[in-house]
Amino acid sequence: MNIIKLSAIDSTNTYLTQLVRNSELTDNTVVVAKHQEKGRGQREAVWQSQPSKSLTFSVFKRVSGLSAQQQFAISVAVSVAVTNFLNSFVATDIQLKWPNDIMAAGKKCGGILIENQVRAASINSTIVGVGLNVNEVSFDNLPQATSLKLTTGLTFNLDELLIGISSEIFSILNRLDEDSVDLRHKEYEQLLFKKDKQSLYRLPGGEEFLGTITGVTTSGQLLMDLPDGRSLKFWNKEIEMVY
Repeated sequence: MNIIKLSAIDSTNTYLTQLVRNSELTDNTVVVAKHQEKGRGQREAVWQSQPSKSLTFSVFKRVSGLSAQQQFAISVAVSVAVTNFLNSFVATDIQLKWPNDIMAAGKKCGGILIENQVRAASINSTIVGVGLNVNEVSFDNLPQATSLKLTTGLTFNLDELLIGISSEIFSILNRLDEDSVDLRHKEYEQLLFKKDKQSLYRLPGGEEFLGTITGVTTSGQLLMDLPDGRSLKFWNKEIEMVY
């Protein structure tokens, strides 16, 4: 594992992307920043972090054996890796809120951003960005945010978490192939926040309705049953959970 430590950076994902473009980057490279000024979430959302309290890092991993149509399988595998490691490391229930938010005790404590590089219709490599609230104790105007410290009462070593999560990501991606994609997908669905529980959701126009998450398609669409018997599918940003 090759670890690059930075004091401050706009975005570790952007930094790694530039390294990939300009050099022959070593496989299993990790870039970690004490402070990430412009961290990015899904669909250009901004990830807020607190210096030396949040864990903000990105990893570079070469990938083989997966087609361009299987990009969501990377997101699934990484989300499972991060969640499973945290569940083995902290004494609280860690779940996934579709598509790849990390939930602790019903509140968001982290997120994952996947950026795949595709060549000749196959996934060549991936850059995985992870933002995790670790030792924060307050969040301004973010009532649904939490940290590992708030949910457990413990203070965590950021370097220990970095090595553990990165190693788990590299391990699961090394073993990801056609035979294991279905298994990881089933694990992902088992970890879904609010799965099989009727909850309130909101459409972009503001309309709210009750629905029950039943699963996720292999391409990444959320599967939901409504009380009237209809079954619907949603892409990311087409629906919002009200919680």
